[in-house]
Amino acid sequence: MSNSYRIEQPASRRIVIVVSDPECRGRLAAMLQDEGHDVDTAASALEFYGLLAHREFRLAVLEAELSDQNGLLVARFLKRNTTISSIMLAGSVDRKVRLAVYHAGALACFCKPVDLGEFSVLVNNLLNRGQAAHAEVLVNSMDMQQGHHSKWKILRNGWVLAGPRGTMVKLTIKEFEFMSLLASSNQMAVSRNAILAHMGYRNDVHGNKALEAVVHRLRLKTQVAGGTLIETAHGVGWGFSTEVALV
Repeated sequence: MSNSYRIEQPASRRIVIVVSDPECRGRLAAMLQDEGHDVDTAASALEFYGLLAHREFRLAVLEAELSDQNGLLVARFLKRNTTISSIMLAGSVDRKVRLAVYHAGALACFCKPVDLGEFSVLVNNLLNRGQAAHAEVLVNSMDMQQGHHSKWKILRNGWVLAGPRGTMVKLTIKEFEFMSLLASSNQMAVSRNAILAHMGYRNDVHGNKALEAVVHRLRLKTQVAGGTLIETAHGVGWGFSTEVALV
């Protein structure tokens, strides 16, 4: 059964520790509790998925060697389906492990036993960034209630697209790369070749099909978030129909 160490705070600062090793799990939970965080713990992936049904979290600390599922699979699930950031703990950390962790979507990788000082700094930095993003959403909501027109926003923290009325949709890494490139460009439209290169796609049939699939998914997601945003510049590439802030 999961244990809870709670000083109730907004969901933007809640942490869940998903670690099968009871000593490591308790050590991290106690430290974070002492720092004033709201902490839940789970000893398995299954237990964690159960928590997700009724609790919101900003950050998940995952063990790579969980008793019932590889922690990388859990990190990949979080990246694709939620806005929860993750940190991975592993028995050994080399370049191959780090790359696998980052590709799965985790933001950092620690070797066990965890250096508590370094871990604490990273956790607090991540939560502070999350709180700033939460504040952006509150501002959007207030603007809508007061009849103001808010801009589209791309949130770097969590790879999220926020529509003009505060509706948010989760982006994949490729979708985020596409959107952030267009948002940071000073041009009306970004060329297909530049986008292909930026996203690591080859300029061939397969690469162009992959890019078109990304654009198709993004058109659907922008409709959910608030309307039409991506426009095709025929013979060039793609651009935005209105200003988009990258924050």
